Amino acid sequence: MSLLRPDLADLPAYQRPPEPPGGVRLHMNEAAADWPEAPRNALLARLRELPFHLYPERQGDLTERLRKRLGAPEGGLLLGPSSGALLDLVAMAGLSAGDRVAIPDPGFSLYPLLVRRHGGRVRLVPQGTGFPLEPWFQALDCRQVWLTLPNNPTGAWLAPEAIEPLLEAAAARVDPPLVVLDEAYAEFAPATHRLAVERYPNVLLLRTFSKALASAAWRLGYLVGDPVLIAKLATLQLPYSVPAASLEALDVALDFAAEFEAAVRALPGRRDRLSAALPGHRAAPSAGNFLHLAPDPSETLEAAGLKVRRLPGADAARVTVGTEADSARVAKALGGALPALGPRPRRRLLVLDIDGVLIDADRSFMEAVARALADLRPGLAWSDGAFRAFKRLGGFNNDFRLTAGALALAEAFGDGDLQPVLEGAADTGFPQLEARIQALEPAAQVVVQKHYADTIQLERPLVTLEELQATGRDLAILTGRPPEELSLAWRVLGFQLPAVCDAAPHLRKPEPAGLLQLADAFRAEEILFAGDTVDDARCLRAAAALRPELAWRFAALGPDRARFAATGDVQSASLRDLLPMLNQELP
Repeated sequence: MSLLRPDLADLPAYQRPPEPPGGVRLHMNEAAADWPEAPRNALLARLRELPFHLYPERQGDLTERLRKRLGAPEGGLLLGPSSGALLDLVAMAGLSAGDRVAIPDPGFSLYPLLVRRHGGRVRLVPQGTGFPLEPWFQALDCRQVWLTLPNNPTGAWLAPEAIEPLLEAAAARVDPPLVVLDEAYAEFAPATHRLAVERYPNVLLLRTFSKALASAAWRLGYLVGDPVLIAKLATLQLPYSVPAASLEALDVALDFAAEFEAAVRALPGRRDRLSAALPGHRAAPSAGNFLHLAPDPSETLEAAGLKVRRLPGADAARVTVGTEADSARVAKALGGALPALGPRPRRRLLVLDIDGVLIDADRSFMEAVARALADLRPGLAWSDGAFRAFKRLGGFNNDFRLTAGALALAEAFGDGDLQPVLEGAADTGFPQLEARIQALEPAAQVVVQKHYADTIQLERPLVTLEELQATGRDLAILTGRPPEELSLAWRVLGFQLPAVCDAAPHLRKPEPAGLLQLADAFRAEEILFAGDTVDDARCLRAAAALRPELAWRFAALGPDRARFAATGDVQSASLRDLLPMLNQELP
């Protein structure tokens, strides 16, 4: 009688492909350089004091730090000992004997092993050196779908808007497959798929620190997804599975994130320069930290002391993009010359609020709220002044909450004019009424939305898409509108942009999660957020505190801008007045 599962009898162990005994390591897709001196010394100092006899207790702390930096909901992130180990949990949790998993072909060599060790069956989705989407639609009947973007070993990548139809089709199935977006190389791509996780509960985002923080030795990765799904996966993770030293390394690396980020930002330009400098070899378009070269240059490069990954059966090799010197050696060995290093353009993102910034919606929302309060509290002496006082108070960027707040204040203070009450609480707000406001909000939302269907006719756009595109910046939306009202905004504007809206509590301004998600999605280095309320300003400042390695700036717009603008903020009467300033150096 077999003591093990019969299907494990012919399962081979993972083995590294044969490689030359010496040479520059351009075969493992590692970071081009080791840790900078400052974080290395900081970590060594910690390790000298680390108690080796105690179990590691900091996984929860570091998980929470990462969660906040990424703008994930509470319980929406799982830290683990490498992305491979986390993908193993996904397979363990989701596969029964015979279940199929769709993986790219060619793809990461670890995938088939992970599927088979949990009794699953592999369905190869042919990709060539690109990433054609059509074959994946035929694979949505699988239990799980693993998409590697950028793909390994080719470097092929799809933009978020390109993959959206596949994610929609997967989510629309009666029994949706679990879709894993493996973003091991996302930091080198033009954008990430971060925003997909918030919209699709059947999508998981998988990442590693091996490349982004030059930390392959520390074996750390993380999953981002729906908190219900993440909680189930967390129950399968063995306790104390992340070593204490690795947790300290992550903490230190995040403290020095700017130094690691500089190396990551420099690599795509070097990759593209190297790709163009190889006469006689074809480099597939790559968004990773490596190139797929054909015909196979292995013998030539290995003779020059450069280790690369041979790709059997493909007459090709995968070559990691190393340092400037390493890349120059690759180009020279293959008969080319690495082009000179030029200036690197910075990734600049312009994030826009909708109401009061892109759309003149004051009258529309004032009317909807006033009509809702007339229905819900007919005796209340409501005014436009009270509406504006709520907005200045902060915490009431959402008009459903504002309406609920007005009802709660009327219960507490009577039906007289609320404007003096609000102005008298400008510094403290009404924390004693918070529970009541939350209880009243669902009913308020129903009535406000009923009237908003009529008052939307009062709205008008304040700028055109062409005016926004003329800034040369990436463009995105962060709004307090819920999803159904966001769709109405597109009708008023006549165009759409990537957006984060008030779809969950952690995305409600002044919470910074939406801005952090957009910064990640666009791989932005400079983020300018244009808003017209105190909640917008607070949102920007909270995001800057969590990701200080990025350059954050707030643009205070509208007639009340002096009330919430701080030193260093840009101030402008309107977005249209602000836009010409973006083509120059901002003051």
